[in-house]
Amino acid sequence: MVNKSDAALFIILFLFLILVSSPSAFAYEEDDIIIYPGIEADDLVTFCSSILASVLFVITLIAYKRDKRKRLLYVSIAFFLFAVKGFLSTAEMFFPQAGWTDLIASLLDFAILSSFFAGLLKK
Repeated sequence: MVNKSDAALFIILFLFLILVSSPSAFAYEEDDIIIYPGIEADDLVTFCSSILASVLFVITLIAYKRDKRKRLLYVSIAFFLFAVKGFLSTAEMFFPQAGWTDLIASLLDFAILSSFFAGLLKK
């Protein structure tokens, strides 16, 4: 019997393979793959990663509230920061890109790694 999460994963992978295997779906423009006018493939992947990080943040936060283990709190914070970084990186799809986003993204990378490290050290 196939559970719901396996079926959802299969559907996502199937749709991704259809999108990737169709060369007519892409337009090449100065080394960037444009899927839809104004949306680059790397921005779309980053946006989907941000959504996944948001879901993982909620799951680990719920797990922390049940178990009260500090390491889950640090992992939850790291997933939240990763989601914020991803949404910030893809903000140019909706808003003009500001010059400070690269600095903030680098600082968030440091905070994410620090949070994961702190989660590994806690018992």
